[in-house]
Amino acid sequence: MTDHKQDRFDEVFKGWAERPSHTPADEAARQVMARLAERRGGEWLFGSRLRFATAAAGLALLLVVGWATLPTPPESSPTAQELALPPLSEDVVLLWLDDKTPLYLTVAPPATEGDS
Repeated sequence: MTDHKQDRFDEVFKGWAERPSHTPADEAARQVMARLAERRGGEWLFGSRLRFATAAAGLALLLVVGWATLPTPPESSPTAQELALPPLSEDVVLLWLDDKTPLYLTVAPPATEGDS
């Protein structure tokens, strides 16, 4: 908004804010309280109970559906014994990347000063 439009808006808003109210404050408060008292009747209480029961039933349904559709726990990865692999030497580590992909790592002992 340009400065001229902003200034015009501010002037109109201040004029609106300074206008006298059509209903005195005490009368407006009585009207609001009367409307609230009307809503507090039996229909309103029944409506809130019905809303609460509907929300509780929806939550229960959500929990049951969520529990029923939980994924099954994954099966463990196959081990060397299950695949009938020969035993690994001490310097080999076997890692499974997924159910069908083994990764063999060879761990070399640290070199000594005399080795080249």
